[in-house]
Amino acid sequence: MKLLFIASEVDGLVKTGGLADVAYALPKALQEMGHDVRIVMPAYRQIQDLWQEWPAQSLDCKLSFFNTVTVHCRRGSHESLPVIAVEHPASFDRPGIYDDGNFAYPDNALRFGILSKAALDWCQQEGWVPDIVHGNDWQSALTGFYLAEHFGQDPFFEKTRSVLSIHNGAYQMHCDAGWLAQLGIDQRFYRPADFEDSGHLNLLKGSLGFADGVTTVSPGYASELITPMGGHGLDHKYRALPEPLVGILNGCDYDQWNPETDPWIAAKYATIEEDGKAKCKQSLQKELNLEPNPDTPLLGSICRLVDQKGIHLMIPVILKLMQSHDCQFVMLGSGDENLANQLTYIQRQYPHRFHFFNGYDIGLSHRIEAGLDAFLMPSVFEPCGLNQIYSLRYGTLPLVREVGGLQDTVVRLSQSQRNLKTATGFMFQELTEEALLAETERLLDVYKNKPSQWRSMQHNAMQQRFSWKKSATAYERFYRRLLKSAPNQHPLLTRMATEAEATG
Repeated sequence: MKLLFIASEVDGLVKTGGLADVAYALPKALQEMGHDVRIVMPAYRQIQDLWQEWPAQSLDCKLSFFNTVTVHCRRGSHESLPVIAVEHPASFDRPGIYDDGNFAYPDNALRFGILSKAALDWCQQEGWVPDIVHGNDWQSALTGFYLAEHFGQDPFFEKTRSVLSIHNGAYQMHCDAGWLAQLGIDQRFYRPADFEDSGHLNLLKGSLGFADGVTTVSPGYASELITPMGGHGLDHKYRALPEPLVGILNGCDYDQWNPETDPWIAAKYATIEEDGKAKCKQSLQKELNLEPNPDTPLLGSICRLVDQKGIHLMIPVILKLMQSHDCQFVMLGSGDENLANQLTYIQRQYPHRFHFFNGYDIGLSHRIEAGLDAFLMPSVFEPCGLNQIYSLRYGTLPLVREVGGLQDTVVRLSQSQRNLKTATGFMFQELTEEALLAETERLLDVYKNKPSQWRSMQHNAMQQRFSWKKSATAYERFYRRLLKSAPNQHPLLTRMATEAEATG
C-alpha cells in the first residue's frame, strides 16, 4: 500500500510528546513490512539545518477560493523514512512548535490547516496516489475533511481512504469561528453536528465526521472515549462514527529501550538475576546525590508537569513518603511552574532523598528507568502511555492508575497475590490521594518484606514485549478493511449531491 502519514512532530526530528514516537515508529514498522510510506511534517526552524539541504519544489496550496498560500515541499529522509517537510516561514519559522513558551500561537488552526491541505496537494503534484491518508490528532485532522470536501469529486483520490488517530482527545483546537473562511470550511459545516462547539470552531470535533476510519492508541482509551466521563466532551461524536472507533495499542521501540544494549546506563543486563540493575541503581543514587543505600526503595516518575499526569496527587503523596517511610524519589519533567516550584520545595527539604530535575534529559531518562525500583504513573487519563512499557523492560515495576493504555499493559498484583506468575505491577482505581498512597504503601511492603515476590514480578515484567510490528500489523488489517469499503459519505455532502443531481 501507499501510505501518507501526516504529523506535527516526529521522534528524532521534533518531539513534545507521545505523538512523535508513533509518527516515527509506526511508519518505520509499516515500511519494514514492505509498504511505500511518506511522512509529511512542518519544516520547523528547529530542524532547519536538516531540511534546508533537501531539494525544494514550489506548491500553491489552495485552502479556499480566496486563500492560496505558496509553500515549498522539501524532500528528504529520516533514518530511511521518506519525509516531506512543508516549508512556510510565516507558519513554521518560529521559536516554538505550538506556543511561544507561554501562550499557544493564535493562528495554530491556520498553520496546521496549511500542513494538512499541502500534504494532499503535494500528492497531486507528484502524481503519487496514496491508498491511505493517515492524520494524527487535531493538527492534521482536517486532512479527512479536505479529502472529502475539497477533493470529493476528484478522480485522483477516488480510491484513497482517510484515517484519523486520536493520541490525546483532550486537545481539540477550539478557536474563533473567524478562521472558517481562511481554512476553506464552508459556513454550512459550522453547526453543532460538525465544527461548531459552544460558539467556537472545534477542528477535532468536525473532522471526526469526515474520516473514513478513526483509531486511538489503546483498547482501554477507545472504551473511555465513547463515555461521557472519558470522551472529553466528544463522546457522542465517537459513538456516532459510521465505523466503530478502534483501539490499537502503541508499541515500544526496543532498539532504543533495551537494558541489554542501552548506551546511556551504567551497566547492561539481560535478566533481573544479573547485578546490572543493582549497579544502575547505585550509579543513579550517586549521580543525583541520594543516600547510597542499595536497600532503600527508589521510586520515581518521568512526565510532563500537567494535571493529566496526576501530579496533584503525587506531590502530597511524595511528602508523606518523605515524612513517614524509608524511601527515595526521583522526578524528571517540566511544565506547570507552580507544580515545579512545589517539587523544588520538597527537594530543599529532603536533598538526599528526593531529586527533581526540571526539564528533560534523554540520557537521564534512560538511567532513571534502569535505576528505579518502581515507577509511578497515577494519570487522570492516559491514552496509551510509554514509560510504563519502558519500565517493564528494565525490571522497574510500574504503579499505575486503572485507565486507558495503562490497564492494557500492566497486570496488577491481586490482593490475594495468587497471580504472582503473571503480575507485572501495581494498580489503583480511585482518583484520590488516599488511593495512591495506599497502593504505594502496598508496593513498599512487598519490596521490603517479600523480596521473592518482588523478584518474581520483575522477572514477569522483563518478559513483556509490546512490539511495533504487532501494532503495525493491526493497522495494516484496518487499512485493508477500509480500502474494501465505500468512502465515508458525510450526511450533508450526500444530501447536497442529491439536491444538485435533482436540479440538474
